Amino acid sequence: MGLFNHNFPNKRARQNDKLPALVRTKVKKIKDYNFKNPDKFSKDHLKVLGSIHEHFCRQVSLALNSMLRLPMEFSVANVQQLTYGDFIDSMPEDLITGVLNMYPLVTQFCIGLERHLIGAIMDRLLGGSGVSSLSGDELTDVEVGIIKDTFRRILHFMPEGWQALIPATDDVELVALEATPSAAQIAAPSDIVALITINVEVGSDLGLMSVCIPYSALEDVIVTLSRQSTYRNDKLATEDSRDFIISKLANSPMPVKIVLARGELKLNEVMGLQAGDIIKLNTELSAKSEIWIGEELKYLGRPGQISNNFTVAISEEYEEDLHQIF
Repeated sequence: MGLFNHNFPNKRARQNDKLPALVRTKVKKIKDYNFKNPDKFSKDHLKVLGSIHEHFCRQVSLALNSMLRLPMEFSVANVQQLTYGDFIDSMPEDLITGVLNMYPLVTQFCIGLERHLIGAIMDRLLGGSGVSSLSGDELTDVEVGIIKDTFRRILHFMPEGWQALIPATDDVELVALEATPSAAQIAAPSDIVALITINVEVGSDLGLMSVCIPYSALEDVIVTLSRQSTYRNDKLATEDSRDFIISKLANSPMPVKIVLARGELKLNEVMGLQAGDIIKLNTELSAKSEIWIGEELKYLGRPGQISNNFTVAISEEYEEDLHQIF
């Protein structure tokens, strides 16, 4: 019986030999693709575009605050991709739109600013209080000229943020000005664009500015919009902002006040003052004068005279814990 079992396997063993080996296969994840609105900008691309325009907003806010002497703030609210047709449909009709060229971007892009914001800036430029006076759909030739000048002042700061990524970036050229966004045909309705929405505050007036960049304009430079570039751009933006602030403030007038002496009178004494009266002060003749820069006491010094003008020689920097000011 043992030999028989050795030479002839049982039926169950023969069936097991015919079973195929099990092979484990890894299930592939299938990503949904939207053929109507395909994603051409990655999250990193949109993040870098936001960083570029945050730098632009800082520069414009600082420059216009100094130029118009009116509280102004530009800040990036959102960065997204959508079709150009959806962009046109989502924009308000009173958005005055400029068509732009900027090398090395291969096609045009556009920037839009709400009519009442432009009107407020124009009014301030012309010496007003910053209240919009633009009315009606049609713009006069004078208004068009002032609006173009306003756009050029704003666009002057746009290339700087791009230069951190693309050193060859040139100045922005305002090619055309349109009264409505639908009149600016820079792309086909189905083309994908990046939309940067910017909140704008002009005094107490609030509104938005939109920057629309077609994907086709960035095709040649899209490889530079990476996560690594974001950090580099932020660092350069901080350094550029500091240098820009210093250069702008360098020629700003600062009030300087010299306090020679201090004293104190009662109210009835002040009310009885007349020409020829002598007021005795609490400051000794040997005491140093206070030198105030703006609203801050910065130095102590000695008064003097050059020709017919009073002067003061700075003796030391004021330190509150070392001096008692009466």
